[in-house]
Amino acid sequence: MNKKVVIIFALTIIAIIVLALYSFGPLSDKRTEAKINPDSLKPISSEKTAVGNKNIVLNVYHNKDLKENYYTVKFPQNGQVQAGKKTGSYSFSYNEIKGTVELMDVPDNTTPELYILSQEEPKLKKIIGYKREEYKKLAINGNESYQLTYASKINGEDYKTIRTYIVGQDMAIVITVSGKQSIFADMQNISLLVFNSFRWENK
Repeated sequence: MNKKVVIIFALTIIAIIVLALYSFGPLSDKRTEAKINPDSLKPISSEKTAVGNKNIVLNVYHNKDLKENYYTVKFPQNGQVQAGKKTGSYSFSYNEIKGTVELMDVPDNTTPELYILSQEEPKLKKIIGYKREEYKKLAINGNESYQLTYASKINGEDYKTIRTYIVGQDMAIVITVSGKQSIFADMQNISLLVFNSFRWENK
C-alpha cells in the first residue's frame, strides 16, 4: 500500500475518533463549556423593592451570552451572583437560599409543557426524597410559563425547590430556587422577585 495512502487513512481514523470523543465521549463537556460575556456579570442598575415588611435592593443584570436569547433578570444586592456552568446562565445565593438561571433548549418536535413533564421531571424523580407538591401554568410578563415545586432530602434534611420555566422565541429559561423547608416562606418571596423580574430582550 502506498505510504501516503496509509498516512491519510491513519489521520482519517484519528479524526473520526476525536470527533466521536467530542460528540459523545468524555470530551463532550469541553465542546459545551460556558462562554460568558464579561458584561453579563456587571449589574446595569439597581432598584429598591418591598418584600413583606422590609426593603430589598435588587441588582439588574443583562445577559448577553447568546444572541436571540438576551434577557434581563434581578437578584438581591446583598447576595452573591456568578456565572453558571452553561452559556447564558447564572448561579446566585441569598442568605441560605441558592438558585440558578439557565437557558434550556426545547426540541422542535415537542411542546414546552410536554418536554417538562416527559423529560425534565423524570430526571428530577431521581433526586433523593423527590415529591411533587405543585405544578401549574403561569403567564410571566406575557410569556407562557410553568412552575414545578417539589420536596427532597439533602443529608437527611427536608428541602423545597421551585423551578420556573419561561418560554421564549428561541429557548426557554429555567429559574431554580432551593432552600431548607424551614425557610420556605422566604424562599418563595425571593423566587417571586427573581422570576417576576425576568424579561426577554429579543422581542
